[in-house]
Amino acid sequence: MEFEVRVVGGIESCFVSLPLNLIQTLQSGYLPPILSIELRSDARLWHVAWCGSASSSPSAIEIARQYADCIGLSDRTVVKVRVVSNLPKATLVTIEPLTEDDWEILELNSELAENVILKQQQQQPW
Repeated sequence: MEFEVRVVGGIESCFVSLPLNLIQTLQSGYLPPILSIELRSDARLWHVAWCGSASSSPSAIEIARQYADCIGLSDRTVVKVRVVSNLPKATLVTIEPLTEDDWEILELNSELAENVILKQQQQQPW
């Protein structure tokens, strides 16, 4: 299936929102609490996660602006969607700043960064 990606502001997570018709198609079988989804355009490939939210558009996948910028996914990109199954459960996540400025920002805001990351995990339905 092909869908357009819409980059939106005001979302504070790294999860995408899917159009209702895609959600209905997915619900024909068992759905885990978090679903890994592959988005593919002609030359690029992205892996994103979905945890149950529906997009406000009937034909677009919505993604947070900051997250889209980080992974290089542009607004209005048309992608093919595929569910990725049988992923191992992550037991460790490592976040490493890229530049010296990033290190300094993280050191000054380490507690905030930790709380934001943990908040995303706590919001999941499992």
